[in-house]
Amino acid sequence: MVGWKVSTFAALVMLDQFMSSALLVPLQWRTANALRNYDRRLLSQRRFSSSSPDTARNTERNGVFVKGLMSNLSELCDRYICNGSPKTREQVFNVLDQIAAEAVDRELVNQSIRMVTRAGVPMHQTFLEKFQSDPGVANDDASVRREEVGKRKNWERENEESLNEGNNDPMRKGQSALSRRMNGANGREDLLMPSFATIAKDKNDLQKELNSGNESTARDTVSSAATDEAAARVSEIIAKAGSGVAFDGQTLGVGGLDDVLVQIKRRIWTPLAAPPQLLSELGIHPARGLLLYGKPGCGKTLLASTLGSMLSPFRPITVVSGPEILDKFVGSSEKNLRDIFDNPPDIYEKFRENEYDDGDSMASAALHVVVMDEFDAVARSRGGSDGKGGQGDAGVARDSVVNQLLAKMDGVQPLAVPTLVIGLTNKRSLIEPALLRPGRFEVQIEIPPPRTTEQRVSILKVHTKHMLAAGRLLVSDPPPGSTADKMLKKENNSNNFLSYDELLTKLAIDCDGFSGAAIAGAARAAASRALERAVDQFSNDAELSTDIPSIMDCLVTQEDFYDALDDVRGSMGSHDHTEDEADLATEDDVEEDN
Repeated sequence: MVGWKVSTFAALVMLDQFMSSALLVPLQWRTANALRNYDRRLLSQRRFSSSSPDTARNTERNGVFVKGLMSNLSELCDRYICNGSPKTREQVFNVLDQIAAEAVDRELVNQSIRMVTRAGVPMHQTFLEKFQSDPGVANDDASVRREEVGKRKNWERENEESLNEGNNDPMRKGQSALSRRMNGANGREDLLMPSFATIAKDKNDLQKELNSGNESTARDTVSSAATDEAAARVSEIIAKAGSGVAFDGQTLGVGGLDDVLVQIKRRIWTPLAAPPQLLSELGIHPARGLLLYGKPGCGKTLLASTLGSMLSPFRPITVVSGPEILDKFVGSSEKNLRDIFDNPPDIYEKFRENEYDDGDSMASAALHVVVMDEFDAVARSRGGSDGKGGQGDAGVARDSVVNQLLAKMDGVQPLAVPTLVIGLTNKRSLIEPALLRPGRFEVQIEIPPPRTTEQRVSILKVHTKHMLAAGRLLVSDPPPGSTADKMLKKENNSNNFLSYDELLTKLAIDCDGFSGAAIAGAARAAASRALERAVDQFSNDAELSTDIPSIMDCLVTQEDFYDALDDVRGSMGSHDHTEDEADLATEDDVEEDN
């Protein structure tokens, strides 16, 4: 009996080779595959029907393997439901053939057939009868098996031709496979369409419910909670940035403005550092605008840039000059102004790391600081000099820019992110009154020139502290081991030099009437004199002797500061040129000749 089976299998292999040579590749492949599966099934049944002690274990392994095939079959059925492709249907039959050939448990085969039937995959009746026959009866007639396979191939070919005819129908072109199935392809009722109708109905009901606002309310609640949490974190970081000695003049590098810093801390920093919930309960909000005005050289720009960096640790501050906004084309100036408010710089990357929403909530809550220097250029009073509209085209264009600024500072539409505008001007009287009302530039602080000796000493400390710490200032109390300390030991007489505090006090008295910028210029002028002396001495001694002094021995002396004060005082005049007696005599001679 076994020999007969071997001879039959050999005949089938020869038949397979013959059909391949006849170029009947599709039909040959399906026939050979079906026969191989049939013989494999017979061998499997005979192997598991034996009384081997490993039968239970082999049966369990076979079940695991077949269930894996059934999982692949389920995926193919789902794919066929979506596309209805003949190629997918062919893959379904291939997996089904393999399950029928490998499965020992007949129930797994029946489950696979039911799975394919529920998916709406068309199956020929002869194909079904092959699996519904008695499992104990083995059909050994190879010709009968080939006939069944041939019938199935003929039915599949006819089915494909009918599908192609349906696809060529002009009324059905452009439809998806699912749409064709819903429309009743080839006049057959699809078993799965009622389920699709139920799903579509449930989807429509769900969509109506979502449109009613339930999901939007939940989404708004989650978004609001995330925004509140980010705003609380922002206020906490601002509070840490301004704590301790952060508002000290020496820390900020701004001297003589302690009273100004106290006002800014109370009116600008404190609301920003407070929790948003507390501000809401108090019914207040942080200021939107800060106007710093005063005479030139009093430290407005330096103070604004320093404060901006401290109040906005999340994103770079935007520094813009008023004339930079203005443009000769109509509407361009307004657009430039809108871009400043609507397109703030992105927050630093460190604030986006390890955030569940990639830092978007933090970016929407982080403060944006805008510093506008020469603010009166874009915020000039509207209506012309007479206040009655008597102005030219340039005045009308400037008024349009002012209107745009008014809308952005306190308009109907909120800004993209919280924004603080710091305006800098020398003349507050030129600013449009509508901008100076509470709610816009609510906080207005004058930056005065230093009036007391203590204020001027504070400014001098800011500009000479690095000089002292490096040992480049020749005083009686320099840092140990510095260049100035070595010079004092060499001179062996420190009584001829003032201490650091005594020197600053004497200089502060001598520079009465100086602005902060003038005092800073005096410190730079003193350093320039010391550097000039060191360079000249180095170059002259290098030519005369081999004992070349080091240029790094440069020291700023007290005489350098006294001379520097005279240099700065001479540059503070307002006259154009100096008229001496020789010039006047020359002019008199010219007049007599005429």
